[in-house]
Amino acid sequence: MEIGKRIKNLRLAKGISVTGLAKKAYITQPYLSEIESGKTSPSLDKLALICNALDISLSEFFGSVPELPAELIKLVESARKLTDEEMKLLSNFLELIAERKSEE
Repeated sequence: MEIGKRIKNLRLAKGISVTGLAKKAYITQPYLSEIESGKTSPSLDKLALICNALDISLSEFFGSVPELPAELIKLVESARKLTDEEMKLLSNFLELIAERKSEE
C-alpha cells in the first residue's frame, strides 16, 4: 500500500484541500505534500493525526481497500449517509447498469 497515495485519495474524496487537511492534522502543508507524493513517510503518530483529521480510524485506513480511486471513495462516503431504502434503490440502479453493460 502506498500510504501517501491513500491519504491523497481519501483527502480528495472528502473534498479537503492539502492546506485544509494539514491544518486539521496539525502538520505543515509542505510535509503533507511530501507524504502524498511519496517523498517521505509519516510516523505512526502523524498518520494517526491525519486519519483523525480525515474522520477515519487507523484500522479503517489500513483495513479498507487501499487502491480505490478518489471518485469511488467519494461514492462510498456518500452512500454511507443514505437511508436503508435509498441504499436499496442505489443498489438496484447499479445492478441495472451492470446488466446493461453485460448485454453490450
